[in-house]
Amino acid sequence: MTPWTGRSLLDDDDDDEPFDMKKLFLHHLAPGLGCIIAFLMFVSPLKTVLQVRANKHLGDLNPLPLVAIIANCAGWLIYGCINADPYVIAANEPGLLLGIFMTVSCYGFADPKARDLMLKALMFFSVLLSCVGISIALFIEDDEWASKTAGYTAVFILLCYYGAPLSTMAEVLRSRSSASLFWPTSAMNTVNGLLWVAYGTAVSDPFIAIPNAIGAAFGVIQIGLIQIYPAKKVSTPPADDVEPLIHEGRHVA
Repeated sequence: MTPWTGRSLLDDDDDDEPFDMKKLFLHHLAPGLGCIIAFLMFVSPLKTVLQVRANKHLGDLNPLPLVAIIANCAGWLIYGCINADPYVIAANEPGLLLGIFMTVSCYGFADPKARDLMLKALMFFSVLLSCVGISIALFIEDDEWASKTAGYTAVFILLCYYGAPLSTMAEVLRSRSSASLFWPTSAMNTVNGLLWVAYGTAVSDPFIAIPNAIGAAFGVIQIGLIQIYPAKKVSTPPADDVEPLIHEGRHVA
C-alpha cells in the first residue's frame, strides 16, 4: 500500500492565491466549530453519568447510546486517520475517551439485562471495527478503496447511532409529548450537522456531507416536534420508593 497523503491541515492553501474568506470558513472555521460542538454533544451525558456514580443507581438512563458513542467515534477515527483529516480526528478522539468512561461507569450499575445488551453491542462493534482494520491493513492495497471501506463502515455505525433519536421521535409521536426531547441538544445537532455538511461539501467528501445532512434533518424534525407537542409534566415517585438496580458493593466502576 502506498502512503496515503490525505487532507493535511493546510494542504489546499496556496500562498500565491489571494485571501479567500469563503474558503477559510468552509475548510477550517466550519470544521473547527464542528469539533467544539461535537465535544459539547459528547460531554452532555457526563453530568448524568456522574450522578449515576454518586447514587450507585442507573435510574432512567439508557446506557446503549453510550456504547454507540464509542463505536461511532472509533469508526470515524479510523476514517480520519486514513485520510489524514485533523478535524475528523479532533472531533472524535474526545468522544471516544468520554464514551469509554461513561460506558464503564454505567455498566456496574445496570441490571443484568442491560449489561447483556451493552456487552453484545460492544462486542459486535469491536468485531466489526477490528475486521475492517485488519482488512485495510493486510488486504486492501488501493488507497481509495481503503478510504471508502473505512467511510462505509463509519456511516453504517452512524446510522446505528441514529437509531436512538429515531426511537425517541417515535415515542414523541405516540405520547404526543416532547418530554423526552431537549431543545438545546436538538439545536446543537442541527448546527453541528450543517457545519460538517459545509466542510464535507467543500472538500468533496460525501462520507462526511451526506450522513451529517441526515443528522441535521433529524435535528430540525426534533425542533418541530418540540413546537408541535409541548412537553407534558409527568409525576415521579419519591426517591425512597425506587429500588436500586444493584446493591452496594456489586458495582465495578
